[in-house]
Amino acid sequence: MTRTSRMCLAVAALAIGGAAPATAQVGYPPTASPYRPIDRGLWAEVYGGRIFGSGGALLVGPRDGNLVGGRLDLRGKNALQVSFGGWYANTVRNVVNANDSVATRVKGPFAEKLFAFQFGAQLNVTGGKTWHGLAPYATLNVGLVHGQGPPASDTSGYSFGTKIYFSPAIGTRVFVNQRLFVSAQAQVFIWKLSYPAIYSLEPAKQPGTASHSNAVNTTGSNSQYVATPSLRLGLGIAF
Repeated sequence: MTRTSRMCLAVAALAIGGAAPATAQVGYPPTASPYRPIDRGLWAEVYGGRIFGSGGALLVGPRDGNLVGGRLDLRGKNALQVSFGGWYANTVRNVVNANDSVATRVKGPFAEKLFAFQFGAQLNVTGGKTWHGLAPYATLNVGLVHGQGPPASDTSGYSFGTKIYFSPAIGTRVFVNQRLFVSAQAQVFIWKLSYPAIYSLEPAKQPGTASHSNAVNTTGSNSQYVATPSLRLGLGIAF
């Protein structure tokens, strides 16, 4: 074998040897990749679900009701998204007569309708893509909620009123195609309940003693932050 032939064989061997690792580094072919881009940036979503919770330590906050709502989503960057929307919930709450006896002062539940508007900032975990059709996210919402309860039945003067709330949420979208998705979300509404001063006084029908108070509110505070969880399912469509 001539010197030239040996050089040609060496170059060929190097080329073949270098091709193997290069092929191994290519990764998924485009048709087999678990990731798919989300092409659309403007979405409308409608949803329905359920609010849970206890109503706070005094049981007069809203709880246990169906929720419906809608929102408009705008993706500014691949991983960042903002939303605007509103929701309505038909919840219930108890009514407490602060002057009644301990055994009979709690009545209910009575209907408490909630109307809310909220703004959300969302972090898309998989950025501007889906993974096997899934697009998980985490959201922080800030909103304004108004309650319409049973004031005629509440002789102690308690009212949920209108208040600002904070609401973290986690969930995922499941993309059917580039224009349609379904979603599942767990969310917690954090709002402040303010109690009337009469809750801290001894009831006229059954006053307590120096060592044991029968007042409705024995916490020493006229307000309380309450976390009210909710679950919902949604349907979204792209513009």
